[in-house]
Amino acid sequence: MLSGPTLLNSIFVGDRVADVARALGCYPKAMIGGQVPMVERAYPFAEQLECILCVMGPKRKLLYKAYEKMGIEYVVLENSGDEPNPASIAPELEAKGLRARTIDFTHGIPHAIEEAGRVFGREKAAAKLLRTYEKDIATIDAPQPALGKRVLVLLGIANPEFSRRFLLIEAPGCHLDDVVLRPLGCENVGQPLIDPDREIVMEGVQTIEGPLLLEKIAPDVIALTGDALTGQLAIREALARCPSLAHSVPALKNQAVYALPHCCSAEPLSHPANFGIWKEALSR
Repeated sequence: MLSGPTLLNSIFVGDRVADVARALGCYPKAMIGGQVPMVERAYPFAEQLECILCVMGPKRKLLYKAYEKMGIEYVVLENSGDEPNPASIAPELEAKGLRARTIDFTHGIPHAIEEAGRVFGREKAAAKLLRTYEKDIATIDAPQPALGKRVLVLLGIANPEFSRRFLLIEAPGCHLDDVVLRPLGCENVGQPLIDPDREIVMEGVQTIEGPLLLEKIAPDVIALTGDALTGQLAIREALARCPSLAHSVPALKNQAVYALPHCCSAEPLSHPANFGIWKEALSR
């Protein structure tokens, strides 16, 4: 018999905690993350409180207030080994009377899966998940065919509350390059669209200001991650400005524009499935 997701009376602090819990069928009542674009789509049951940088900095009281107001049973903290590290506030939370549990990611994902199974009382599910994960990772780590595609990766972010859209480019050297494009023998060709005077954030992305200048790079493939409609609208505007792009840009000429999952280190359990989807698209 299939069972639905379990809504835990808890607050998760850390994207990786939420990712491994979701893989075990567990969702929090509220969460604090920061690296996953439009995270509310992935966790529709959870109230999004704030970003980790804010809660680990000047807005810690927000966590205390949510714990009391929502009648939370416990907080689950990610031990990331990064700075700031959510696990570092466990003693502070306990000193204030909050119950805190920690999932340690510093010893690798398999260890974190086992620990999450114990934290959430899903030991059998965690053992099954671990077997599947290790099998999938072994498949990914095996030599892959060199697909040789020149790829432009655009990340769309939509804020429906304020009817705003943001288009970003995933820059060469980003996390996606390390875990997908280079292993598949593909090249991230977005460098000509990078503004050297502006900051690159979130593991290698930068906001695109102004029109999408596809004529600068002529990619073989355009990948639209996040909110795909944002990228589609930008391409439509580029074609309206310069109709000849439909013939001069290989990705447009060959209809090689794909909506693909965003890849970031904050969602390690999603990586095997995401890799397979990217490989399927880039193999065409």
